[in-house]
Amino acid sequence: MSHILRLDKNECPYSIPSYIREDVDRALLSVEPNRYPDPSYGDLRQALGDYVDFSASSIVPGNGGDEILWIIFAAWIKPGDTVLTLNPSFSQYEHMCKVFKARHLSVPMVFDETAFKVSVDEVAFMRAIKEASPSLILLDSPNNPSGVILSDDFIDSVVENSSCPVIVDEAYGEFASRRYLDRFTAKGLPERVSVLKTMSKAWGIAGLRVGYLVTSEKASRFLNDLRSPFNVNVYSETVALTLLKNHSWLEERIKTIVSTREKFRESLAEMSRWKTLASEGNFLLVDSPIPGDELVSLLRDRYAEVKRFALPWQGDWIRVTVGADDEMNRLLSIMGKL
Repeated sequence: MSHILRLDKNECPYSIPSYIREDVDRALLSVEPNRYPDPSYGDLRQALGDYVDFSASSIVPGNGGDEILWIIFAAWIKPGDTVLTLNPSFSQYEHMCKVFKARHLSVPMVFDETAFKVSVDEVAFMRAIKEASPSLILLDSPNNPSGVILSDDFIDSVVENSSCPVIVDEAYGEFASRRYLDRFTAKGLPERVSVLKTMSKAWGIAGLRVGYLVTSEKASRFLNDLRSPFNVNVYSETVALTLLKNHSWLEERIKTIVSTREKFRESLAEMSRWKTLASEGNFLLVDSPIPGDELVSLLRDRYAEVKRFALPWQGDWIRVTVGADDEMNRLLSIMGKL
């Protein structure tokens, strides 16, 4: 049987570099699994803070970004509250709204078919803030699944025109040409603004579940008091700390994935039946000439997994995770024969 192309979950195609794997293995041998982690996660928060150039006191560690979302909802959402997002956005936002019995209000993004480009309807979003008075605003940038990064001016305007916490989800930020968080490294984030980050994507440890929130020191104290005291296990913490101590390899990995993304996009553009949006993430949103559900089935028969999306504009859309070069070449070969 052919190797399955796992291009449906936005995972990193590469594992921990071999020369760092030895350091990781040595560190794991020193772990005492019969002991609880340090509930303050002082070392992990310091290492994550150093990586993003923020103080350790600004960091909230989590069992992946998903748990960070749980903590955020537990902190700021009660039944009946309104949560405002873009449409499309990360599917967990809607799921969290259901779990916490909140009203999910989403503002559709605009698809320009002529330019083949997606943008935010900023006027509609500001109107939604004014009319709905949300208790929480969630903005993923790069947006999942469109790959669009939100402008700093738009995010600033959202913050200025709202009175609730604003979460900028930069799970895919390492792959983007710019990041909202980078503007605030020297002065700290505004009190109502937090930025969600993860080690699942570029770092390639999705299975270990290490996420974190960068926020104001006041919000950090509140959220750290709220989270489970031992929410990151000792093995995940140890691997994360080892990788964070020596991350010179990370930049080259990101360049490789971005290069593969662009080569795949250019190759797909030469196949006139397929169209793909520009992306700032480790994935591409593709408009298929074949109905989406049928395409997913056809690809699965050929051992390729992609994600089907129903979006607020016309088209048969799939999201393709950027894998290694050989994986993307194999997918191109499959798609060219459909």
